[in-house]
Amino acid sequence: MRALLARTSIGVAGALLASLLLAGCSPTPSAAPTTSDSAQPSPSTSPSASATPAASADLMFTISANVRGKDGSTIGITMTAHKPLPYSSSDVGALQKEFLATCGPGVQGTPVTADTLAANGSILMSIDLASSVKNKPFVYPLDVFAGKTNFYGQSVKGTGIKPVDPSAPCDNGYTWSTAGPAHAVADFESGIPGPTLTQWRYGFFGFSVPFDSKATIEACTIKLEDAAATVVTGDGGWDPNAARNGISCGIGYVGE
Repeated sequence: MRALLARTSIGVAGALLASLLLAGCSPTPSAAPTTSDSAQPSPSTSPSASATPAASADLMFTISANVRGKDGSTIGITMTAHKPLPYSSSDVGALQKEFLATCGPGVQGTPVTADTLAANGSILMSIDLASSVKNKPFVYPLDVFAGKTNFYGQSVKGTGIKPVDPSAPCDNGYTWSTAGPAHAVADFESGIPGPTLTQWRYGFFGFSVPFDSKATIEACTIKLEDAAATVVTGDGGWDPNAARNGISCGIGYVGE
């Protein structure tokens, strides 16, 4: 508001006039940009390695790449892993329910319950899968590694997701054939009731396609957040560039 400087007046009428003028002032429109929706950048329409994951305090790492659709288009894909929760956490309920719905009948032939997860010191990791478009078939189904090891189970559900072996979905991995959102829960166990929160480092994470599929996985990008880097830095068994060879994109434990 442009300030009105009152002139010194010895008369009451002059003071009253100044007061009225001040009351009648109106603010001058600001030239600063507004924060309305129209001022925000529009999402890009060109394919990318999917949308940037929302900032999260529990983010561990993100794996991004480009694959091809059957129509020849480029489709961005991402895998985003979050800080694992121990079986005893008050926040683990939804993850445990999702995991048991798939893996309850058995992992490596052994039924899984909330009690067995507790007895074996389970931690459950939430993993999001996303793509830059939806409902487009990939030129060839992707193999999905959501923490898969030889000892622990994984549940993966969502658009285009199928277990390699429907009779034992937790043991043999999953394929992803159509772009769209999916969610995984990976289990890691210490073998004793006390959970080890760094046990996830023995998992492997990412995507691949068979060599003879004629498909490719391009523009592989991996970002480890500080919370994950402090666990795996200097670990001879963990390879931060385990698979960036044109047909795979992943990170994880590859052995000592």
